[in-house]
Amino acid sequence: MTTVFEGEHLLPGQLGHLGVIIIFVASLISSISYFFSVQKKEETEQISFLKLGRISFLIMALGVLTTFFSLFYIIYNHLFEYHYAWRHSSLELPVHYMISCFWEGQEGSFLLWMLWQMILGLILIKTSKKWEAPVLTVIAASQFFLASMLLGIYIFDYKLGSNPFTLLRDVMNNAPIFKMPNYLTMVTDGNGLNPLLQNYWMVIHPPVLFLGFASTVVPFAYAIAGWWKKDFDGWTKAVWGWALFSGVALTTGIMMGAAWAYEALSFGGYWAWDPVENASIMPWITLIAGLHTLLAYRHSGHAQKASYVLLSLSFLLVLYASFLTRSGILGESSVHAFTDLGLGGQLVFNIIAFIIPFIILFIVRYKNVVEPNKEENTNSREFWLFIGALVLLVSLFQITFTTSIPVFNKLLGTNWAPPAKPVEHYNKIQIWIAILLTLLSAFVQFLRYKNSDLKQFSQQIMVPTIASLFMAGASIWYFEISVIAYWLMIWAAIFSILMNAKFVFKLKSNVLNWGGSIAHIGFGLMMVGVLISSYKQSVITSNSPTSGLMGKGFDETMKQENMLLMKNTPEKLKGYEVTYIGDSTAEPNTYYKVKYVKRNADSSVAESFYLYPNVQENKKMGTVNNPSTRHYFTKDIYTIVTATADKKKADAPIDEKQFNYFRVQKGDTIKLKNSSLLFETITNEVLRKDIVLDDNDVVASVRCKVFTSNRSFNAEPLYVIRHSSALPVEDKVNDLGVRIFVKQIIPSENKIELGIAETEPVVDYIALKAMEFPFINLLWMGTIIVIIGFIVSILKRAKAK
Repeated sequence: MTTVFEGEHLLPGQLGHLGVIIIFVASLISSISYFFSVQKKEETEQISFLKLGRISFLIMALGVLTTFFSLFYIIYNHLFEYHYAWRHSSLELPVHYMISCFWEGQEGSFLLWMLWQMILGLILIKTSKKWEAPVLTVIAASQFFLASMLLGIYIFDYKLGSNPFTLLRDVMNNAPIFKMPNYLTMVTDGNGLNPLLQNYWMVIHPPVLFLGFASTVVPFAYAIAGWWKKDFDGWTKAVWGWALFSGVALTTGIMMGAAWAYEALSFGGYWAWDPVENASIMPWITLIAGLHTLLAYRHSGHAQKASYVLLSLSFLLVLYASFLTRSGILGESSVHAFTDLGLGGQLVFNIIAFIIPFIILFIVRYKNVVEPNKEENTNSREFWLFIGALVLLVSLFQITFTTSIPVFNKLLGTNWAPPAKPVEHYNKIQIWIAILLTLLSAFVQFLRYKNSDLKQFSQQIMVPTIASLFMAGASIWYFEISVIAYWLMIWAAIFSILMNAKFVFKLKSNVLNWGGSIAHIGFGLMMVGVLISSYKQSVITSNSPTSGLMGKGFDETMKQENMLLMKNTPEKLKGYEVTYIGDSTAEPNTYYKVKYVKRNADSSVAESFYLYPNVQENKKMGTVNNPSTRHYFTKDIYTIVTATADKKKADAPIDEKQFNYFRVQKGDTIKLKNSSLLFETITNEVLRKDIVLDDNDVVASVRCKVFTSNRSFNAEPLYVIRHSSALPVEDKVNDLGVRIFVKQIIPSENKIELGIAETEPVVDYIALKAMEFPFINLLWMGTIIVIIGFIVSILKRAKAK
């Protein structure tokens, strides 16, 4: 007999899974139809297959929307009978974090990827004209393989994909609870969202990044289409705008991720060379290299083959990055890879399915690609654009090789260890690559295609060279930079900014021609920001006067880098007076209020502000610490709470025998063992914020002061009458170990009876780590300028159509 489970909402899951099946089937039909539209000779057959491809793609789009909104409906309505909703969400989350729940899991992120590819495909159906059939063949095929990741069906003993609409009772079918028809009455909440994702950046960063990932399929599709149809020149014109769009989407998504890491994680920075970070930057590198070789081809006829390879590699590296982050192979080397869902084999097959036609076309069509017989002159722009692409490939090689060490170990049976200090490992190579790229971005604009006048070129660079040397020298002196590579980096970045600014001025009113120079100026600012903020970043709590007070439970590194702040006790910190004011809880986070005061020479207040670092005790990840940052134009002060007092001890119940009872009237003072208590007044006005009262409660608030010779604390025990019953509400002064409650009120004697217990004091403190990042805003400003440069180039392309 089939068990009927009470309260389940099966329709959203059924619709969602039906949508996945529609995507899978319709995208396959669309890809095949478009393929035959290209291959057929007869025009009527071409048109017939083209129409079938379009209709199938539109049906697939409906399937994507159905699946997307079904999954969001399940999350938004807390339908915890579905494993995906239970695993990634909870009742306490606000709506914007429910959106983050959608793509916390692999299935949701695949669906987001498919949504963007679907939108891009619809735009291409409308705009690509003669390129529609070959380009949509590739995009529909990509949708087919992504849809296979969500099927969750068995073919013999092999499970194809992971179904996001699987019921919780089907995943945990051995648990006794799921034998009960009313099991949902016991599933009261979900597992919750990873606390690291509970940040506004994680609402907007993944959609933008996945738009960047999804958009790389378009340049790849045009490259395949051009070589497939032997239109070697036509595809380079059609792809230019799309490659620029992909560049701006990827750049924005990656840097949003850097901002998230800076604001939400305890990395202590914006880039840690984590394998997942590396996986996102690898396709960006080849895309930027491909854009520059494509530019060289369009003006000189050189680098057609390089453009085909580089733009194709961007998409293939997205697929490889997906394998790295989703197969579980980075489980031990990355802090934020996806968990393994058993999709490793499918992910590998996905890469092979697209790399084979790429290689076949390259081999078959290689001889058909006609390029100028004459080699590029070394004084031509295209030559140095190609050199820049090669330098980028060197960067890619180091990043890809090191990131792929777990893959090599799996394939070769080796046991190579990833670098113990990844930041140092990458930086010692990447700094020199950055110097070369920055120098290339400085002077390449002043070279002409095919041949340049070197005399005129030398005149153009003379003033910026001299000016940049003076400015770099002043910067090196001011920031006390002692590393030669950093000297060169500072000079190269300033030189690039000045050279590109001069080029913009030279162009004057031709704003749409400024795109490349604007992007290069932004890149130069980014390099200055990266170098100074990284080289001069400092732990300003290091060796503070209170570090030595940190006792058991604190290792030597924490003692060196953290300061101990007792509640309401100001301490000195590099020009500031820092005070821990207190904490407040807004589930699931506890926020610690830290006051910074900067004083003038006469001790008057020059500046005052509060920071609110928070700590979350998370059932998934244990204790999670999130920083709070004060932003200045020239620096950031980054503050994180690394340890707190154990207040559970203060809240623990104590034996009633520990209380002593005193009858007092207003103004009386009680002498305690280690302190004294003054009964100040009794009123019906309640100041305490930690108590929730009913409208019909009758409340007496007893105001007391508990003090020693040098410290004083306010206390407010309450006497609540609710439904004719007395409910005394205790108050505590943890710093002195005093607990107080009102036993009774005696109106006839104008007195009250207090129960007072003295316990071991629980000192309220936090361990605070504060870092200073000088001139980090140059990094964010540079990023924005790079994006503006991309947008200007896209606008120029749009106007040229």
